[in-house]
Amino acid sequence: MNKILVILIFFASIWCDCIAQTSGALFTSASSKRIAVGSRPGSVAISDLNADGISDLIVANQGSDDVTILLGDGNGNLKPAKGSPFAAGNSPDDIAIADLNDDGELDLAFPNHDSKHVTLLLGDGKGAFAPAPNSPLTVKSEPHPHTIAVGDLNGDRIPDLIIDDWQNSKLTLLFGKGKGRFSTPGRSLAVPPIPYQNTRLSDVDGDGNQDIITPARKRNGVTLMLGDGKGGFKLADGAPLPAGRSPFNVAIGDINGDHKPDIAIARYSGSINDTSDDGIAILLGNGKGGFKPASGSPFDAGGAPVGVAVGDADGDGIDDVAVANLGSNDVTVLLGGKDRITVAPGSPFPVGRRPYAVTIGDLNGDGNTDLAVANNGSNDVTILFGR
Repeated sequence: MNKILVILIFFASIWCDCIAQTSGALFTSASSKRIAVGSRPGSVAISDLNADGISDLIVANQGSDDVTILLGDGNGNLKPAKGSPFAAGNSPDDIAIADLNDDGELDLAFPNHDSKHVTLLLGDGKGAFAPAPNSPLTVKSEPHPHTIAVGDLNGDRIPDLIIDDWQNSKLTLLFGKGKGRFSTPGRSLAVPPIPYQNTRLSDVDGDGNQDIITPARKRNGVTLMLGDGKGGFKLADGAPLPAGRSPFNVAIGDINGDHKPDIAIARYSGSINDTSDDGIAILLGNGKGGFKPASGSPFDAGGAPVGVAVGDADGDGIDDVAVANLGSNDVTVLLGGKDRITVAPGSPFPVGRRPYAVTIGDLNGDGNTDLAVANNGSNDVTILFGR
């Protein structure tokens, strides 16, 4: 009897452990770490900067006017690249990553808050960066740019840049001329008011051309400008797409598993004390440029949701949504699905003070998705490792 009892207890413990692993939180405080960066980090991105097949971290620091480059070792350890941090102009407010000068290495571009500039940093392929010869670029933006996106807008296979000119309800297109050179101060593109925070690119209508997605803050929606592949853009039918009050940041991905781009929108009133408009709106795309709200949208988030990212957080092959909540010092994760969108187990996940941006990727090479969160109030980055 005793032997049988021991065997039953053994298998019961294994069963309970499996249940705990499959039904427990995606991310836990026990599996997180915080890494000091510069002052007031406001943007964060993941990329392989030194071509070693391991994810690295890029953090734009608004308060110290620089960018911290943290190189990964594949085991979740991230160490500053030689020479990091690198000067990135006045208050770098967003991050664009591309090979800007056609040398095969990844470079960085930043919009500079409180000045009409874009700073370009050229990478050496080892994680170090230096100013481009023509940096900073003087651009059309009133009073100053907040966001930047990179892509080929006119079909010449040369990277182009987009920044906001929000006070004039316009975007500024900076067409690449090759070797890291751009047409400046740029060409203006009128959009519904106001494209205040971030702008992103994606082919949402399946024609092979890059389209522009940006908040239309005064229209309580999202602007969709369809590209013709030759540098021209037109407002999509039905745009601005309805997103509810105070659209602030957008991210693109396949949130319902139909292989068509969808849009996640962080709604933030502009005050951590006013949460009446806060939440996450999700618009599902039909692959032809049309969108409709997901069932249950808008979804609740924490206080003052400002940053949003899309990626597969639970490994089911369908993108999920992560939201940095400035007012509640945590991150909300919504799990995408073919039938419905649900809150992830354990969500929201605590991070540092005043989290402003979040990104999704595998930072320790275990095949599970991790989150990196820029904590604007504690001058660090929280890494939440996925289980």
